Amino acid sequence: MNRSKSKGTSFETMCVEYLRRRLDDSGIERRALHGNKDMGDIYGIETHGCKGIAECKNHKSWSKADMVRWRAQTVAERENAGADFALLIVHKNGCGRTRIGESYCHMQVRDLERICGGNFTCLYGDSAKDMWICMTLEDACSLMGNDFDETR
Repeated sequence: MNRSKSKGTSFETMCVEYLRRRLDDSGIERRALHGNKDMGDIYGIETHGCKGIAECKNHKSWSKADMVRWRAQTVAERENAGADFALLIVHKNGCGRTRIGESYCHMQVRDLERICGGNFTCLYGDSAKDMWICMTLEDACSLMGNDFDETR
């Protein structure tokens, strides 16, 4: 396995371990590659009656063009998987295994509505639901687990 692939696999494994522990769900797993019909790196994420996938990226640096491409890939993989929501988890440099929750978690507003389980509704119309937001993986898990601290 080449170094780049090894880094990606390691990050995916850390994300699975974190999500399993944080969401108390041993059904979350890494997914095998599916060629041109890829369905995300991680599957089995369930919250508030919705099923989701995650795409993971572990790059030392990235450009705006990379992010645009990764977001499009994440949406396509959500569609391929027939998932209700998709997360794009991007490694934050300097955050190893013990700080994986600080990774960046990007999602569309439509997906935020799903992981919040009715605690959030976009009032800006359907076109706003395709917009992207970013938070930490920890914050996304708090929303999925419905244990967020409203005082933060």
